[in-house]
Amino acid sequence: MIVYGVLFFVLALIYFLLSLASRNKYEGVIAEFNGKYPLLFMAPVSLHIVTKLKLLERLHTQVAFIQQKMISLHGSRDALKHSRMFIVQLISILLLSLLGSFMLALLSSGDHLLFMVGLMFTIIIPTYLINQLSTMEKERKQKILMELPEFVNKIILLVNAGETVQQALIRCVEMKENHNSPLYKELKDCVNMLTSNEPFTHVMNELSKKCAIQEVAIFTTTVLLNYRKGGQDLILSLRELSQNLWEKRKNISKTKGEEASSKLVFPLILIFVAVMIIVGFPAITIL
Repeated sequence: MIVYGVLFFVLALIYFLLSLASRNKYEGVIAEFNGKYPLLFMAPVSLHIVTKLKLLERLHTQVAFIQQKMISLHGSRDALKHSRMFIVQLISILLLSLLGSFMLALLSSGDHLLFMVGLMFTIIIPTYLINQLSTMEKERKQKILMELPEFVNKIILLVNAGETVQQALIRCVEMKENHNSPLYKELKDCVNMLTSNEPFTHVMNELSKKCAIQEVAIFTTTVLLNYRKGGQDLILSLRELSQNLWEKRKNISKTKGEEASSKLVFPLILIFVAVMIIVGFPAITIL
């Protein structure tokens, strides 16, 4: 018990000293991510640790995996900032979990079991958050693939009606009321670049990089190869691409349906067991 008390006091003292050292140093950095990450009240201390120990440079391999996910989720421009804040979040959770573990052991008169449970959370929570990044990336790609066939069909209709590809792209974004979807967020950035007189080739390449999906890369390549020619060559290429995209959308919908049905198995088993207990309990009491 004394050991846990000493360790808790030492860790709390270190945290207090670090909070004094990092006071008012990182307010601008933290304000940018207000509401996007939890435990921001601990962010100054964690940022100070990351900066002084140069964790991003020393843990380059591990950070590269996180940064790859952030590029897909937030774009290459903001990926490094989000990666740093994600590492800061992990350090904050680690510090909070360690403090909680020592406090639990101290309050329970040195119970080693509670201390081990607290240490388990220091491993489980960061692992869950890292795995959640992969899940978010997968969901983002699926949402883009679900919306891409409709977008390509709109482009085909507008180009067939006499619009240029650039005008069709702008019109599609203007017709979309909800820009919260990941595909239309990237398309809105493309439209802003087009209205700023950015070269169309550069805009399409940026769209391909930001989405980081093979199907979007095929779409941008198809457009770039045929948009100067126009006419039926572009329409035929886009129609062929649209057919493939609709097939992939059907496969994604089928996969989601199978996943939803598999998630219902466990609740159904619980309901079945509850019904069996309700039906069988009177018979057991009679016997």
